[in-house]
Amino acid sequence: MMRRMATHIEARDIGDAWLQAARALVDAPGRTLVNLAVSIADPLHEDLGVRRELEYALAGLARDKPADPVYSVHTVANTIFPISLYNPAHEQSAQLFFDRARDTARLHHHGRHNEWGTYFGRLVAYPDPGGGEVNQLERFLAVLAEDRKWADRYEAPLTLPGETVEAICADALVIGPQDRRSRGGPCLAHVSFTVLDGMLHLTALYRRHYYLARAYGNFLGLARLQHFLATESGRDVGGMLVVGTHAQLETGNLAHNKKLLERAGDAQGDIHQIEVSTRRLGASWADLELPEPDRPTAQR
Repeated sequence: MMRRMATHIEARDIGDAWLQAARALVDAPGRTLVNLAVSIADPLHEDLGVRRELEYALAGLARDKPADPVYSVHTVANTIFPISLYNPAHEQSAQLFFDRARDTARLHHHGRHNEWGTYFGRLVAYPDPGGGEVNQLERFLAVLAEDRKWADRYEAPLTLPGETVEAICADALVIGPQDRRSRGGPCLAHVSFTVLDGMLHLTALYRRHYYLARAYGNFLGLARLQHFLATESGRDVGGMLVVGTHAQLETGNLAHNKKLLERAGDAQGDIHQIEVSTRRLGASWADLELPEPDRPTAQR
């Protein structure tokens, strides 16, 4: 029996992180790794060359397989932190963000295919045992403002641990009656923040992480969330660590995967700061001057 070990990636920016991790996955048995830990030194920068090649591939998949939901990187990132709600230049930027969030979070329940909502909804309206809701981000900022002694008090669960029901969700065991489904539930299980030397660091745990359809957007959304909490608490952005207990390069055949990674490697080097604020919600495929889904092919 083959013994699978953890894999650790150390990357400069979001694009570099995605590309290195995808290369590790494409060479792994079944294009799957257990405990893939991706460390990003500077999550406030991304590689638009890498991202553009990935977006072309995603747009091609959206055209060639219209029955399967495929989204742009920006749309995936919005499920974690919708930057159109945040304007750091506003005098009361955090309060304005939370006011908008209260009006927006409940709009992101997508019917029977996504009854649990979005990660953002779980962050700003997490169900408490008494039947109410907790804004975890607002609570983080309150604790960060009142107490600078503690480095590691900041934990945000995204799944809903419940009573005593055990259910299989996507290929992982989750405790909780609210998450009783075979696929499509929340794969981001937990987000943790650590404050050290004036910097706010982020660690995220995914029980399953899809690297073509979701990972780049997830990195970007987490980085925007990290920037928000650091900026609003008067701290700098530190490093990011994203752990996928089950990571998979899930879409397309092996030859197409390898061609995509070759193109992304050739395009690597177009480094830019990430967008962090005031962008319309649900951006189209025109982001970054990318094509509409009916224009490219998946092979390109």
